[in-house]
Amino acid sequence: MDEHDILTRCLRALAADFTPAHRLLDDVAVLQCDQALAISTDTVVEGVHFPAGALSAEQIARRALRVNLSDLAASAATPLCYLLGLQLPPLTDLDWMAGFAGGLREDQENFGIRLAGGDTVRTPGPLAVSITVMGRVARDGTLPRTDTEDGDVLAVTGTIGDAWLGRLELEGKLPIAAGAPTLAERFLLPAPRLEISQGLAALAHAAIDVSDGLIADVRNLCGAAGKGARISLDDAPLSEAARFHVDRGNATLEDLAAGGDDYELLFSIPRRAVPQATEIAAACGVALTVIGEVTDGPGVSAFTTDGESPGSATGGYVHSWNGSAD
Repeated sequence: MDEHDILTRCLRALAADFTPAHRLLDDVAVLQCDQALAISTDTVVEGVHFPAGALSAEQIARRALRVNLSDLAASAATPLCYLLGLQLPPLTDLDWMAGFAGGLREDQENFGIRLAGGDTVRTPGPLAVSITVMGRVARDGTLPRTDTEDGDVLAVTGTIGDAWLGRLELEGKLPIAAGAPTLAERFLLPAPRLEISQGLAALAHAAIDVSDGLIADVRNLCGAAGKGARISLDDAPLSEAARFHVDRGNATLEDLAAGGDDYELLFSIPRRAVPQATEIAAACGVALTVIGEVTDGPGVSAFTTDGESPGSATGGYVHSWNGSAD
């Protein structure tokens, strides 16, 4: 198998009905845009963002595309197209590539997005997938983090901590009692919250997708505007499965709020708009839970319902380098 085989036998069909891609015959796609574009890039690396050997080719493809679509959701964008960069280890074969392309094809249909181009290279490893997504967005509805305002309510979609627990399941690090619900699917296939973000674009001041952990992304959202936050960990929405593990001491609320990979949306919303925002979320089939408020001072404080504070809230995922091979 060579890069020509990958292009002609696996990837070209993903761009067949997207005219600007020219059936991937050129090195560029030519887009004619009549409105603003939101553009974002994320890279997923085997052994870093997901356990080595634990995911099928189809699962890797769908997860890589979905985590990028989550960034479009945070800007209330409508998916348009994407560029795909593949770094493939030597043992990659056509069967693997066919599964990968099949995963992309399924989610292209699910989310209305098409392949516009990209690049493929051979690498000693590990496998890495880099995707750049583009989406159409209303000029006044991008929900930039800098628009977060003092006194806004912080509200999050869905549930928190499931994906972190799901990764622990995949790694064999989470004890599962007989009959306990599994959470691996929440890690493998995050759900980009595209519909609710577009529904709340006219109400919310700002948004961020919760990828690095709830606490970290509260800090990222509010910090971009020079603000802080006060949040209640007890109010963080948990699934029955996550509550099962908290009740049995397998995880704490702090663990779930710091774990990451949730890909839910965190909104900064004017307090007066919360009832309407909740109705819109319900119409989208998504729960929206208030967890705290934006404050004028810096930093994030996390509290429990009885008023006790564990201190300045920390946690979340951050890539770092120390100048050595360790």
